[in-house]
Amino acid sequence: TKKREREQKQKLQHFLTDLALLGSLQGFQYFQPWLRGREELLLTVVNEDLGWRSPGFAVSEASSFSSGLSSSSTSSTFSLASDPGSPLPEDPEGPHQAPQPRQRHSQRPDHPGHTEDHLLPASPSEREIAVPEVNCTLFLLAGYAKYGRPYAWIRSNHERLVNIGGTDSMVKDTPMKLKSITDWGSQGIRVWDIVSELVCLCTIPSPSNPFALDMRYLKSLPLSERFLVSGALLNFLETYVVYGNRDELHYEKVLEEVKSLRRLHVQTLLEVQRRQGSIAKPVQPAVAEPSEKD
Repeated sequence: TKKREREQKQKLQHFLTDLALLGSLQGFQYFQPWLRGREELLLTVVNEDLGWRSPGFAVSEASSFSSGLSSSSTSSTFSLASDPGSPLPEDPEGPHQAPQPRQRHSQRPDHPGHTEDHLLPASPSEREIAVPEVNCTLFLLAGYAKYGRPYAWIRSNHERLVNIGGTDSMVKDTPMKLKSITDWGSQGIRVWDIVSELVCLCTIPSPSNPFALDMRYLKSLPLSERFLVSGALLNFLETYVVYGNRDELHYEKVLEEVKSLRRLHVQTLLEVQRRQGSIAKPVQPAVAEPSEKD
């Protein structure tokens, strides 16, 4: 039993490492991660694919603030979010109502009576300070040590995805029943398995590649930033290529994406080197022509 507990702790630590890596990335087309604390990650997922650009959208102040809490502990995040004296930020345009072309109630929260019914997140839904963007749904993905495994919660547009049967905060803060999370204890589930399931559940139409990149956004970045961002994305996707499930329908699509991203990264590197070379190249002093007397 102790051996299994140690293995589960190590597995959770690996998950938190993946979570931190994912939270540092930007440039995906269908989702944008925001790292919040050591154990939490906010995931903004597109509702409808309307040629929407990610993550070039204007991030709300609340989202920016919450993503800046990555250096804080989960407990401090909780005390900040649950402080009754702290006013919640208001959206000047009013709440964003997600379009509802069809209801997806296949992934229901755990029903009352299940052991996972009262697994509440450290940050209650009612005190969520992050505001989802237009045409997006916000999720909380966390790996709390006290639960010993990852869970996912819906933080906005609950009615769009699940039939919650009420507005009670306890019901809203019930973790989602995802196949990837159910299989986490017995199979080699990684953070990308949970993310891809959430994207395919939320985005309409379901994308053929949940990890598709917004190349137009990446190419618009300043040169030095483009080099760093493309390199970080390349590291993540190449890790997926090595350890991901090759039977997934989108695996080949990710391989194609990696090839395009690698070309962009190498081109950016060459351009960086060329510019650095032109700046560092010393100006050659003019050599005086020898006089006829010499």
